Amino acid sequence: LNQFLKGIEGFVTVLFHTGCGMVVTTGYPYTSHKVTYIHNLFQNGAATLSGVVEMFEERKKRGEIPKEEKITFLMVTGDGGHDIGMGPSIGAAMRGHRMIIIEYDNQGYQNTGSQLSFTVPMGHSTSTSNYGPYQHGKSTHHKDTAQIFSACNIPYVFTAAENNHRDMIRKAAKAQKYAEEGLVFGKLISMCPLAWRTEERISVPIIQAAVDSCFFPLYEIERGITTINYDPEEKGKKIPVADWLKQMGKTRHLLKTECKPDLETIQTEVDRRWARLKEMHKNPLL
Repeated sequence: LNQFLKGIEGFVTVLFHTGCGMVVTTGYPYTSHKVTYIHNLFQNGAATLSGVVEMFEERKKRGEIPKEEKITFLMVTGDGGHDIGMGPSIGAAMRGHRMIIIEYDNQGYQNTGSQLSFTVPMGHSTSTSNYGPYQHGKSTHHKDTAQIFSACNIPYVFTAAENNHRDMIRKAAKAQKYAEEGLVFGKLISMCPLAWRTEERISVPIIQAAVDSCFFPLYEIERGITTINYDPEEKGKKIPVADWLKQMGKTRHLLKTECKPDLETIQTEVDRRWARLKEMHKNPLL
């Protein structure tokens, strides 16, 4: 979040869904946040913040706040919290409230014990989708939140990775600009060493492997036009998804012989989504 805010200028109001990111930065009675901060339960954060946005605009109309006054309104949620709060977020997107939603995706309900969320990829082991003789981790593919919000026809959608600082800050600045037109959505991949069963010191190569395997492509959609910001194929850095999965304890089982069909299914789906994204990049009508 600190990295993202480096790209934002002026006054900011942050609404933080309950979640691991919120809990570790707001131990009562203290807070790590140096901006106006609202804590909200995960089921209706977007509804709350959209109300704050409209209150701000109404007070400017009444002359209670100078018309030139500008505040950037930002909602922060984890992928688990956004499972629960997805309805109000889509409602805010469809109504076009001038605000930004960023979802930090660490693939699970990490605040409450690493339970399965719908953004957990197929085959990944969580406390509610274990690896064992009857199942090999999560049995279904993950939902593509960025594409869901793109389908809402909002002005700007982007993805970013916590290890690519320049790309994230650049997109934060764009998000602030596009938020003057309507809702903006950004999806950020973020590692959780505890739930991913790995060491924090290797978080950068793990996140980079997710990007280089095309599991988590870096792209942006500006008024419906898709642009891939980093193409590992063009740079000769594309790797099989297995090279990413083998680095994490929660997915290492997928390299076992009995999980070979699962691994092939995962690779096929990653390839399909990447091929589709490349076609969207080539054709502004897609």
